[in-house]
Amino acid sequence: MRARKPWLQWMSAALVALVAAAGGASGAEERLVEGVGAVPVKGGSQPRTGTPRDAALRAAIGEAVRQVALELLPHLDPAAIEPAVDQALGADPRAYANRFRIVEDRGEGPALLVEEPGALTEYVMVVQAQVDVARVRQSLERAGLLVPPAGDDSARERLRVVIEDLEGYAGYQAVRTLLEDLGVRGAVPIEMERGRAVLEVESRIPPGELLDSLVRSAPPELRIEPIASDAASLTLRARFLPPLGGAP
Repeated sequence: MRARKPWLQWMSAALVALVAAAGGASGAEERLVEGVGAVPVKGGSQPRTGTPRDAALRAAIGEAVRQVALELLPHLDPAAIEPAVDQALGADPRAYANRFRIVEDRGEGPALLVEEPGALTEYVMVVQAQVDVARVRQSLERAGLLVPPAGDDSARERLRVVIEDLEGYAGYQAVRTLLEDLGVRGAVPIEMERGRAVLEVESRIPPGELLDSLVRSAPPELRIEPIASDAASLTLRARFLPPLGGAP
């Protein structure tokens, strides 16, 4: 499990900004980013495959790729959107790194960067990765986190979908899937924080009718509760129901 201290997040973001000029100077869709990876060695969650060194290397490359992805979403709260970003990028961050080199192999030591209960020691690796920005952008677009450039569609109107009392990313994704099933396009998060998300979408359906359609179309395991709607927005709650006969 990866965990980062606030100063490490700040340091990584600063490194992205510092080296961005190097990638932009050549005009290529690449960015040179330094990432720090730390994984538990004794205690905590152990790597499922490979050695701790391999896991730390993969985590360091993943950190570099993640920083580029978050920089493409400056309007969103990084802490809230990070699980969605990780899911969009997939399990192998090396797919986005055209090249990388190990800057520092710190090896095993006391757990300082890994904030995980029971972790006693950690393996730390620092890498410098040449991240393919275009490939990262495509993955964010496919996941609906970043809207690709689109042509004029005057028949559709922009409106906001506000999800309150959000319990996690699964509820957010379920609402996005319902919107797509109803023919709503271009859904992109413009605000995301713990317990709340705001999507901007393109729809031919008026907000009130769209809210009613979401309530009717929700699958049995998902309850959509209408809160309000006006000419430019609709507000709802989305929560999953416990399975019949299951534990509460």
